Amino acid sequence: MSKPKGAKAKEPIIDFDVNSSGTLSLSNFSELETRSEFYDSVSGSWSQSPADLAEAMDECPPLAWAVHSIYSEIREEIQFDFDAIAGQSGVWVKRSNALKVRLNAMPEESEEGAESWLLTLTNSEFEEHVVPEIEKWFDSPPNWNWEDDYLPKNSTSQGAALEFFQSMDGDDLEVIGVVIVEGEHPGSTYYAAELEVDLETANKAAIKAGIPVRFIRTDE
Repeated sequence: MSKPKGAKAKEPIIDFDVNSSGTLSLSNFSELETRSEFYDSVSGSWSQSPADLAEAMDECPPLAWAVHSIYSEIREEIQFDFDAIAGQSGVWVKRSNALKVRLNAMPEESEEGAESWLLTLTNSEFEEHVVPEIEKWFDSPPNWNWEDDYLPKNSTSQGAALEFFQSMDGDDLEVIGVVIVEGEHPGSTYYAAELEVDLETANKAAIKAGIPVRFIRTDE
C-alpha cells in the first residue's frame, strides 16, 4: 500500500538513559575504550620508524606526552648511572665520560629533547625501548583529566546525547524539559544534556509534540 501523497516518513524513536542526577546518555551506545580507537588517525601509522612516530606526535599531542614520559624515564636512568660512578677512577672513567656525553645531548626538559632523541634512535633501539611502551599506551583507555580536549565529544554515550540535543531546536528542548549544561562552574569540564523534569512528564510531552525521543531511567 503506497503512502498518501505528501506524507512524511515517520522518524525513528531514539532512546536516552537518564541517571539519578538527570544526566542523559544515548541508550545502547557502543563506547570507544582504548586510545587506539580514539586516536585511530595515528594508531596504525606510527610504529614503522622513529620518523613515523615523530610525525604522529605532531598530529596527536597526547601521544607526544607519552613519548616525553619515555624520554624522561630513560634520561633519569642515565643520570642515576652517571651519579653512581661519577668521580671514580680506573675502569669507570670511560663509562662515566660516555654517560656524561649522553646526558649533555639530552636536555632535561622533555619538551626540548624528546623528539630529537627519538630521531637519533636506531631501529633496534626504537623497537626495544619505545615500541612496547607506545603499544601499551594505545591499548589503554585515555586519561580524560588530561586528554579531554583531544578526544571526540561524541565518542561516549553522554557526549553523543549532548551532541544530539545541542542540534535540537530550543523550543523543542523546552517542551521536553532538557537543558544543556556547559560547565557546572568556572573551569569545569562537565558538559552534558540533562533532564529537568520527571520521565513520565518528559515522555508525554515528547509524544504530544511529535518529538522522536523517549527517556529511560537507569540506576546509575
